[in-house]
Amino acid sequence: MTRTRVSVLAAMLTGVVVVGVLVALAATRPATVSSTWPRVEPLPDAERPSAQPTAPGGTLTPCPQGSRLTAMTFNIHFGKTARGEPGLDRIAREIRAWAPDVVVLNEVDRGRGRSGGVAQARVLGQRTGMHAAYGPNRRYGGGWSGNAVLSRLPVVRSGNRALPFVEGTIPRGLLRVTVDLDGVPVDVFATHFENSSPAARRRQAREVARTVSRSPRPFVLGGDLNASPGGVALQVLDRAGVVDAWTQVGRGDGFTVPAWAPRKRIDYLLSDERLLPRRSEVLLSQVSDHRPVRTVFDVAASC
Repeated sequence: MTRTRVSVLAAMLTGVVVVGVLVALAATRPATVSSTWPRVEPLPDAERPSAQPTAPGGTLTPCPQGSRLTAMTFNIHFGKTARGEPGLDRIAREIRAWAPDVVVLNEVDRGRGRSGGVAQARVLGQRTGMHAAYGPNRRYGGGWSGNAVLSRLPVVRSGNRALPFVEGTIPRGLLRVTVDLDGVPVDVFATHFENSSPAARRRQAREVARTVSRSPRPFVLGGDLNASPGGVALQVLDRAGVVDAWTQVGRGDGFTVPAWAPRKRIDYLLSDERLLPRRSEVLLSQVSDHRPVRTVFDVAASC
């Protein structure tokens, strides 16, 4: 064999060895995972529970020890007091005083004449220093009415979907806002069930139960459900594993309406078993025709 052929074969063998080493190193090197979440992302119609919550980028994150979430739900009567006086500034002041992490709001207007044409969720977000997400459900001329969520915590994503309704009733919706609680994503759902039709309310409860039960994250569900604690709507949610915090840690009857002399309990903060209610209270307030409810949750060790 000539000297030239030997040199060529040696070079080829060296190349094969180098490629093999590079392949072996690539196989042992950990994969790179993106560390960012989209700020706004449409919510899928169906999600399946996972064993653990996922952090930005999809990596598994252990549940934070000692993490606490303070939630509030408040039907703000489109920013008017029970006497019909403008109350948006007073609502913002009371929210700041109660210092919640997240707030579910019902009867929130955007661009409607009755409320001065303002975007109420945005205004309340500015006046409380919180992030604001809005879910419009019914159009009135050039404006809307719907639900909103305010959050002191970073907002990861949000989405709104229509709920079933029957002819002659008001379109309702379910707003979902995912927030970042100490590195763990938590879903905050805001809804407002139909008041005039038990059939519509039952259908809405079934749809909400299906949606929240698919959440892979710990969740809070808040809002004016226009139903008594023993009503069909609450039974539907209970069968789906949604926990009524008031039944565990609330004191008294939990009545929220009417604000000046409450006789009925129709405003709720509910959760799944990964959030443990520690205390719940109806707050003394007359800046709306409803009183707000405030509940403190701990994150379960196995969230």
